[in-house]
Amino acid sequence: MKSKNIVLFFIVCSLIIPTQELGANPYSSNIKLAESIRQSADELLSEWVDSLLTYQIKHNNPSLNGGLLCPACARVHGRCGDAVLPMMYMAKHTRDKKYIQAAKQLMQWMDKVRMPDGSWMNDVHVSDWNGTTVFMAISLAETLKHYGDLLDDSTRGVWRRQLLGAGEFIYKNDFIYSRKRSNMRNMNVNYSASAVYALFLLGKEFNRQDFIAKSNEIAHDLEAWFTENEHFLYGEGPQVKKKTRNGCLPVDLLYNVEESLPNLALYATQSGNKTLLNLVTSSMLTHLEFMLPDGAWDNSWGTRSFKWTYWGGRTSDGFMAGFYALADNNPVLLEAIARNLNLLKRSTRRGILQGGAHYMSCNQESCIHHTFGHAKTLASFLSNEEVSLKTYKPQSLPRDMEYGMKFFKDIRTWLMAVGDWRATVTGYDAEYKVKGTHPMGGVLSLLWHESTGPLFAAGMNSYSLIEAPNMQTDNQKYKMASTPRIEYIQNDTLFSNMDDLNAQINCSKTEKGYTFNVQTHLTDKNQNFSRFGEQMIDMKY
Repeated sequence: MKSKNIVLFFIVCSLIIPTQELGANPYSSNIKLAESIRQSADELLSEWVDSLLTYQIKHNNPSLNGGLLCPACARVHGRCGDAVLPMMYMAKHTRDKKYIQAAKQLMQWMDKVRMPDGSWMNDVHVSDWNGTTVFMAISLAETLKHYGDLLDDSTRGVWRRQLLGAGEFIYKNDFIYSRKRSNMRNMNVNYSASAVYALFLLGKEFNRQDFIAKSNEIAHDLEAWFTENEHFLYGEGPQVKKKTRNGCLPVDLLYNVEESLPNLALYATQSGNKTLLNLVTSSMLTHLEFMLPDGAWDNSWGTRSFKWTYWGGRTSDGFMAGFYALADNNPVLLEAIARNLNLLKRSTRRGILQGGAHYMSCNQESCIHHTFGHAKTLASFLSNEEVSLKTYKPQSLPRDMEYGMKFFKDIRTWLMAVGDWRATVTGYDAEYKVKGTHPMGGVLSLLWHESTGPLFAAGMNSYSLIEAPNMQTDNQKYKMASTPRIEYIQNDTLFSNMDDLNAQINCSKTEKGYTFNVQTHLTDKNQNFSRFGEQMIDMKY
């Protein structure tokens, strides 16, 4: 059938995202010395925790007292207990008892989402999901490990009993970490990877060899969950072992870099598992290829990119602690921390990490989840004294280089670095369990320039609250995909190249750079064709 020829020209001046809202755009040159990285992290953590305390509810009713009220969602998120670690870090380093009191009240509120089986619920009366117990267990275990001596005997005893109950829950419930059972096809690997570290920490805390043995067992199982060419950790989606037509498996960059890989790294370094350590190191360096020069993570293509923000993940923890654990032998990982830390500082307004660069100008409150989640990993990073920073020197990130083109076969994605331009083109066709969440079909999913930062970045193919309790409602009048695309609306249904699983993509080198020729179809998210049928469209970047 004859194809339609369309050449995409992008009028750059009309698409620029003004980076002024993030302040100046310095990169690692602003953080020269290793100790200044710690100082910068400490200052940001102090700002975040002090802001969190202003949102802590003071009420005579114990069902409300101690929770952190979200200004955007107008409720208390069940995972706010993760803030116990940064609160106790501040207590240690300021010797101000207000932080201990805040941590005690927070943990008392957490009883409202604690179940008889020892788990903590993700939310109150919104979701019955309790797999996030693994993250709360890690936060509480690290708190007791580093700062338990600041607590009175009674409080420390209560927290330890709660932690042990969480450990029993994780140990007994295969649904959190079993990757072998057929009913796990809708499970995500970040729970498995994090259960490894959680059980190991709790095994050490309570001298439970059964916890440690289970941790080792899961870790050994996960050694097979890295892609064969680039060692992406996969499993963020259904059909976890079944490759797509283009040979892809379900991968999400942000859940990997901000939860799974850091927790596996912390386990591997503390347990001495060298096989896993080598895999995780290789995987981290692959994922680092997607960090932009300003410290942003490019997850414009991942299966769960609907929870992607420019600086990191919507409800994930952050990568600093795990990357730091491997930085002695890989100093570029410390460079990544420095770059991202700078971006986090520039993205913080009124003590809250903003969900996007334009929240303030759009009069949009920012969900507090971003702040307490990333405060947790900053505190974990700062609590680790085992890696020396004295020899740190600024490094170049992979995407600093003008290397032309790199193709990542396992995710069918191309990265471009030509002059001051950085771009991502993707034909990644591994879908999440909810369709239409990330662009496919030969999409130019990110365009970035040295002097402006991001010009545009892909969003969801069609906006919806995939995880309503964990996503912030967009209350603006007009909503549309931010991905450059060809689209056609038929009977209120969107048909575009973004959802096409059968796009043909060819990249060729030219005198001035690279050209992409894409042959694609207009489909809806269920692969139905529009009235144009299977007629193909030729696109050229």
